[in-house]
Amino acid sequence: MNIIHFVTVAHEKGISATESTPRARRRVANLEKILDAAMKMVTDEGFGALSMNKLAGVVDYTPGALYRYFDSKDALLGALVNQVLDEVRAVLVVAAEDVPEDRPLARLFALTRAYRRFSVEESNKFSLLAMSMAEPRVLLRAPEVAEPVVHSMIATLSPIADALGVAEAKQMLSPGSVPERTVLVFASVQGIVQLRKQARVAPELLDLDRMVAAVVRTLLLGWGADEGAVDRAFELLTGGPS
Repeated sequence: MNIIHFVTVAHEKGISATESTPRARRRVANLEKILDAAMKMVTDEGFGALSMNKLAGVVDYTPGALYRYFDSKDALLGALVNQVLDEVRAVLVVAAEDVPEDRPLARLFALTRAYRRFSVEESNKFSLLAMSMAEPRVLLRAPEVAEPVVHSMIATLSPIADALGVAEAKQMLSPGSVPERTVLVFASVQGIVQLRKQARVAPELLDLDRMVAAVVRTLLLGWGADEGAVDRAFELLTGGPS
């Protein structure tokens, strides 16, 4: 059983660290040790540096022992992506709390700006997340690996969905599918922030902070938001025009 499945089952059964058996606690501790080492490898050297054999050496396991925890590199990747999504979710929750709930348009700008900051400040973790989405090969094949990551992604995007839902309820936006709009916001911002390498070469052309704000503004106007309200929301957050 990999750590994603173990944590999911433990949560569903209400098992806490203090209630589990000594053996289960040791297993969780070992899993955390492995994940911490793998994440450090990725953040220090990039995803390409991660290998099961190298990781086994770092944590002082034999490769065979490591495979008892993760039966493939893809399973390990699933656990790492889930961990990064947890960090993104924490960043978005803080960003949402910094803006009053009754200002959902400003909150949406704040959430997308926070994600953009995460992509800069945690560039290797962001690269891991981006790679897992952009890789043509299906990385997370097994349902017990893929499903928790999908649920984690939904939970991560919930602050964006909440802001859009409040905006629609307050008639700041026309009626529409909140889940679809949530994905459109995320996919649009994700596509922009992945232009980091190109932006280094042509920063005057690719001002990613400005582009993130512009795409959010364009989406909101397309969904019926008042142009003045959108611009005031941005100015409230930044102190300047969008």
